[in-house]
Amino acid sequence: MPISPLGNMNFVNQNVSYQSTQVSNEVAKEGFANVMNMAETAEKEKTAAKLERVGESLEVQEEIKEKSEEEKGKKQERQAKKKQDKDEEELLEDEEEPQKKDWIHRLDMSI
Repeated sequence: MPISPLGNMNFVNQNVSYQSTQVSNEVAKEGFANVMNMAETAEKEKTAAKLERVGESLEVQEEIKEKSEEEKGKKQERQAKKKQDKDEEELLEDEEEPQKKDWIHRLDMSI
């Protein structure tokens, strides 16, 4: 007896021709192919998601490197500025010392 598909169920009909069985089999094959394609698509999406995570982590690492380099540059600038300030202070102190020496009274202890 011929079988006719209707939705998800197959009905046995006496009035339907033999071709309905073939159509039912074709629909089942297409459904199976669609399920397999969806599984492949899901796997590809998972792979793409993993690759995106890896890409994001690489971007984050690059940003961290850039920030650390910027911090190092700023630190070096601060150290150079401190050194320059110290040098200027030493120069000022050296200039002030002769003036202080003039103010110092020394006793002559020679005999």
